[in-house]
Parts: sequence; C-alpha cells; structure tokens
Amino acid sequence: MKAAAAIFKTMALATWMLGVSAFIAAPASAQAAAPGMLTTQALKGLPQGETITVAPYDDSDLNLKLKAEIETVLKGQEHEVAEAKTGLLLLFETKVISSDQVPQGPNLGSAQAGTTTGVEVNVNVWSTTQDSVLGGRQDRSGPGTNVFHINAVLRDQASGEVLWQGDAYHALVSGDTERIAMGMIPPLVEKLGESTSHEPFQAP
Repeated sequence: MKAAAAIFKTMALATWMLGVSAFIAAPASAQAAAPGMLTTQALKGLPQGETITVAPYDDSDLNLKLKAEIETVLKGQEHEVAEAKTGLLLLFETKVISSDQVPQGPNLGSAQAGTTTGVEVNVNVWSTTQDSVLGGRQDRSGPGTNVFHINAVLRDQASGEVLWQGDAYHALVSGDTERIAMGMIPPLVEKLGESTSHEPFQAP
C-alpha cells in the first residue's frame, strides 16, 4: 500500500511539473525570459530619518553616473541623501562577469519516490542559463554570455554594522552596458531594507 501511495504521489507531482513545463514553454509573448535577477538580504531594520551617503568603490565615469542615479531613486523614496560622515553609507561596486559566475539553482525539476525515502521534488524557480519557472525557457547558448553585476552594501557609519546587502545581475544582451547598468538601479534600490531571492527583472 505504501509503495502504491508513493507511486500515486509521484504521478500527481509529475502531472503538476508537466503543467509548469508547458507554462515556461509558452510563446515569448506569453512568457518572456527575464535577463535580470535580484537577490537582497535585510540584516537589520533601517533606522528612520537617517541620512544616506552613496559611494562607489571605484569612481569610474560609469560608477559616478550610477551614483547619481542611486541618489535620485533614494530621494524619490523620500530618503535624505547627502555627503556625510554620519548616518548610513551605501557602498556599491560594479563589474562585468561571465554568466557562469552568476549564482544558479538546480534544473527545472524532478520528482522521485521510494518506499523508504518518500517523495522528493526539486524545482528551478529562476535561471538565466537553464529552463526555470520564472525565467522561462533559456537559449542553450547562454553560458559564456557577459553579465553586469552590481553589489551594494548599506552600513551604519557609527557602528560599522551591515544593515542590508543586495546583488543585481543582468545579461548584456544588447551590448549597451551603460543603459543596462542604469536600468538596474531602480529595482535594486527599491529593495533597500528588504529581502528577496532570485527575483527576475528586466532593465528598460
């Protein structure tokens, strides 16, 4: 009876996963693959009313433009932004990496059942290089594609504590690095103080 129940559960899960597979295999107009992904972590609550100073690790021309964009988005969220040695410090760095360096999950998924182990299910929620529920069906030429990466860390300047950190990744699908980098700022900064994992997005 236990073996039969396990087989029944496996069949039900397989049916569900076929439905998911059909969903991600839908035409691009119905389910477009997102070339960007956000992962953020709130380590401590953000203090209210604190001034935020934005600073890049490297003051390249692009990073200075991104700094100005970050400040604009913060001001739009009614944060006080200024160059100060007190309050909060939002440090960020940028680099172009290979898609192979982007954190990935497992493949779309699998279901297994055994008389002793029960039912095991693995589902890939998001990926730029593998088929996934949110990312859609990926082009197999994905590995090796360049990806723009922004890492940001929010610290309390008085205590040195890290309050929040975030990473944004976006495939350089068009080769227009500056446009893509600038378009990554709003979705990343809007997650300030929040936690999210492998959230897909697309730079405008």
